[in-house]
Amino acid sequence: MVKAMSRGMRRTLAIMKCLHFIFFFVLGAAQAQANHQAKPQDATATLIQAFDSHDVVMLGEWHADKQEHEWLRKLVSTSEFADRVDDIVMEFGNALYQTSVDRYVSGDDIPLEQVQKAWRNTVGGLGPPSPLYALLYQAVRESNLKRRGKHQMRILCGDPYIDWDKVKDMEDVGPYLGNRDQWYAQVVKSEVLAKKHHALLIAGGSHFLRCDGPGYIERELRAAGARTFLVAFGTNAVGNYDDLDKRFDSWPRPATVSLADNWVGDLPAMPVLFGGTEAATALKLVQVADALLYVAPRDLLRHVFMSRSALDSTAYGKEIARRTTIEFGQPLKLHDEAEVPEFERPQPQPNSEGPPQLPSMPKSINAPVPPRPPSQ
Repeated sequence: MVKAMSRGMRRTLAIMKCLHFIFFFVLGAAQAQANHQAKPQDATATLIQAFDSHDVVMLGEWHADKQEHEWLRKLVSTSEFADRVDDIVMEFGNALYQTSVDRYVSGDDIPLEQVQKAWRNTVGGLGPPSPLYALLYQAVRESNLKRRGKHQMRILCGDPYIDWDKVKDMEDVGPYLGNRDQWYAQVVKSEVLAKKHHALLIAGGSHFLRCDGPGYIERELRAAGARTFLVAFGTNAVGNYDDLDKRFDSWPRPATVSLADNWVGDLPAMPVLFGGTEAATALKLVQVADALLYVAPRDLLRHVFMSRSALDSTAYGKEIARRTTIEFGQPLKLHDEAEVPEFERPQPQPNSEGPPQLPSMPKSINAPVPPRPPSQ
């Protein structure tokens, strides 16, 4: 009888162990699935919180995107952001005009014609800058004015100090064009990190995104001791142009989501970053950034241009035509529309039409920038 009961107990114990194993296996699988779920959060709150553990937050923006800049203006106007952030480093900011920018964002009475040279006269860009950049500078100024007597934010000009009045040909542009990332990194190291500040870095995604590890700017900042956090602008396109992922539909907007250990990080990077206009490669989102910024569905995103009336028959319009002829061999076509869809469906090119021929790179591309002139 005792032996029979022992055998029965052993069978019962074996069954219990099996059930115990199954229970914890299922629980572990469920937990793993839960951990793989993305957790989008309010973009403003999460970006502000990122400064609790990082010195700089790097935002790889999509230039001139209407919805992204609407959010950026709200962000810099938020008191919690202005309390924590000392500097905003702008790619669309010519360092030649840093003095004018400092006066402007601090609330001084300075002519717009002078300070706007900072965002109108940069090295890079494909023609005239979007008016969205002027609005962002203005938002920082207005935030500082409301905070008189409190902590003030500074805009740092992250583009080299080219003086277009002295540029005659592409050889004059070369040293500035070839040292854009170097200058940007130096500004952050000397004006942010050396002063133990916190800064939001805003530049086109190509300057920040990681491919085979961090890019030049992030490597330089990390080597200087910075704790960096990289946010990439993205869309709900996950494959071809018509392949839109409905899982984004329920997200709050604007939202940020961590890319570690979830399905968003596993998405192919190129379609998400380029709105389905670039084919997928083996590169995953988690490899290019720490978090994704999602401001609206791809088909709602809009690109904002400087109006034709601000360029046609104006001195600045003629100057832009001169610069683009130097850089690209011909004046760039102006847009009649103030806004267009950010990512339009790719159109096949006729066989007779190849990519436009661009001028060859100047011999001076690897030369050091000339000594910095006095800031204007």
